[in-house]
Amino acid sequence: MNREKWLLLFIGCSALVLLLTAANFEDAYIKPEHCYSLLAPISYNSNMPSEIIEIACFETFAQAMYEATNKQIDLDPSSGLDDITDEMINSLEYTDLPDAQVVIGIDWDYTNYGGNSNIWVTPDIGCSPSLQYQVPSMPVGWNDRVSSSKAYSNCSFYHYRDTNYGGPYVVCDPNCSTMGSLDNATSSEKWLYSP
Repeated sequence: MNREKWLLLFIGCSALVLLLTAANFEDAYIKPEHCYSLLAPISYNSNMPSEIIEIACFETFAQAMYEATNKQIDLDPSSGLDDITDEMINSLEYTDLPDAQVVIGIDWDYTNYGGNSNIWVTPDIGCSPSLQYQVPSMPVGWNDRVSSSKAYSNCSFYHYRDTNYGGPYVVCDPNCSTMGSLDNATSSEKWLYSP
């Protein structure tokens, strides 16, 4: 094969690799991602972090909510937060199902509950006078990203600027359509009982 054919083959292969890489890169960053994080409860006023038992991600909010609640909330695939009522979430709080998972909060990528989401769930009853939840650092991909949030299941949802619950904080009790000065600045979170 002469030099010109090698050069054309090299250029063609390079263009194909760039095209495939760009398509994969675009899919990875444009595709919506909705996750849930399953937390273990801790005793109220404990200094220990809640164990993150499981994290799973899905293409739609409806899929994430369905799996986060162990198939108890089944939404239309195009559903968003507007389709979730407090009654729907809180009706799961004291369910008799042994494998029920209760939503305690949802973080959103954009203000007004838009964009990607992270649903926080627990296998227990939510917040109570004897139980709380806390994570000293955010799950992978969620540090300095939260722009709105909502609390459920008798919880007030605390968002701290620094890891280990340091610095200024914002309390969502229950709704924060924006995070104010902590927009894209949450690095740790707590859920405390709010009767």
